[in-house]
Amino acid sequence: MIDGTTKLLGVLGWPVENSKSPVMHNAAIRAAGLNACYVPLPCPAEALGDVIAGLRGLGFLGANLTIPHKQAVIPHLDGLSEESRFTGSVNTLYWEGDRLMGTTTDAPGAVLNLREAGVELDGRRVVILGNGGAARALAFVLARGTCAGTDGIDETFRLPQLTVLGRSEEKAGALAQDIATASAAGTAVRSGLLTGFAALIINCTSVGMAPDIQGCPIDPALLEPRHTVYDIVYQPRETVLLREGRRKGCRTAEGIGMLVHQGTMSFRTWFGRDPDTDTMFAAIKGLGDGNSRSRH
Repeated sequence: MIDGTTKLLGVLGWPVENSKSPVMHNAAIRAAGLNACYVPLPCPAEALGDVIAGLRGLGFLGANLTIPHKQAVIPHLDGLSEESRFTGSVNTLYWEGDRLMGTTTDAPGAVLNLREAGVELDGRRVVILGNGGAARALAFVLARGTCAGTDGIDETFRLPQLTVLGRSEEKAGALAQDIATASAAGTAVRSGLLTGFAALIINCTSVGMAPDIQGCPIDPALLEPRHTVYDIVYQPRETVLLREGRRKGCRTAEGIGMLVHQGTMSFRTWFGRDPDTDTMFAAIKGLGDGNSRSRH
């Protein structure tokens, strides 16, 4: 029931009408008995500054950010968490006193998703496809070799090599250089082609989401049975990349767990308590396998 004391939350993206986060978070809010409401907030890139000012003026408790705002939002905030300062990416807004802050829960959500899927990180040669906000957050954390777990247990690992691939070779090269400079963890970071040494391939691009649900971010002919393929796209749950990976005998992992686990950390940031993750999973799975361009 919405009344004059209802706390407001939302997800900013463009487009955002198909986001599954409102269903997931509102289910968790109801289960916790909280007086709050989480709504989609369509925000074209050129309106981002005005929308952030609107969140301040309306007293929003917090918000999530999805494509294309995870890096662009940073100049509009009062401060960043250590994780966002390190990765240069934000997916969650919250308040520290009267300061609007940004943090990222993408990487911890992905790492826990991989752990639950039984995918080993330590000693793996990893290729990340993409150079946007989610790719940046995950690449920085993997190269650093440590990640705060959503369950309170820190993940530690060491990658011998991390390769970043993007549509723009120039942007991928710049990202690889940023990571190599910041991480100092002994991981060899580079941009380039998918090599025969890759063991784990992670798709952080929008390829495979509507309206490009028939797209695949790499040539399926490059996939081999020794590869593990992880796609953070969760709608459709079986993307072309995952389907082709399974056909080629690869081990695969889908991205629905990342959505829930990053949402769990955002929920904890806003309310100071853990949500019922079973309720969140059930809410998402109950939506079927429609198409979405939002990762939140």
